[in-house]
Amino acid sequence: MIVHNQDRVLAVVIRHDGRQVSLVPMKTGKLAVLRLLAAQFSQEWQPCDCALAATVESFLRHARDHGASKEALAGLERLAVRDRDVVASLF
Repeated sequence: MIVHNQDRVLAVVIRHDGRQVSLVPMKTGKLAVLRLLAAQFSQEWQPCDCALAATVESFLRHARDHGASKEALAGLERLAVRDRDVVASLF
């Protein structure tokens, strides 16, 4: 899921277990995971209609150029692989 906040910061949700949400917000420099309680996440972040595959790819490009934490990189890569497998199985 791609989301944005009131400051128009774009983020990729890499995990949502119903109680806690882990997301990777786009920022200058190294990307890192931000963890929020689900209630706080719902108040501060809104869904964005950006394409998941293209957005995740741009986050991965940024991570290659500027760095990312292990958890952020693993979450983004997992989403990229999952998205490729889902699209590939449709054709």
